[in-house]
Amino acid sequence: MRYLSILGALAMGAMIFISSQAIAWQDSMNMHGTDSTATGRVVDPACYIAMDLKGAAHKQCAQKCAKAGQAFGILDETNGILYQVLEDSPMPNPNALLMDHTEQVVTVKVMVFEKKWYESYCA
Repeated sequence: MRYLSILGALAMGAMIFISSQAIAWQDSMNMHGTDSTATGRVVDPACYIAMDLKGAAHKQCAQKCAKAGQAFGILDETNGILYQVLEDSPMPNPNALLMDHTEQVVTVKVMVFEKKWYESYCA
């Protein structure tokens, strides 16, 4: 019975520790972007940047790359800026919401983050 009490206390301590770490991690993930709306073409950034490939003829290739792990980009065709699509938390697939819209022009609610020489959307 004594071992059961010790085991229970250890399990409770582990749960408290894990919970406190999860809360600390969540607090550290405060996003510091600007809410906005973005309109652009959902593209495979690797093929667009390296070979200027985009549009309906490139749809299947872009989807294969996305399924293999390449994150989509949103190309603002009015100013030529390509925004990388990021997820707002670890592990989810950033392409999931955009897969059915590959190589189409979309308007989405985003959070914009800007760094010198780098801009990205978080869909």
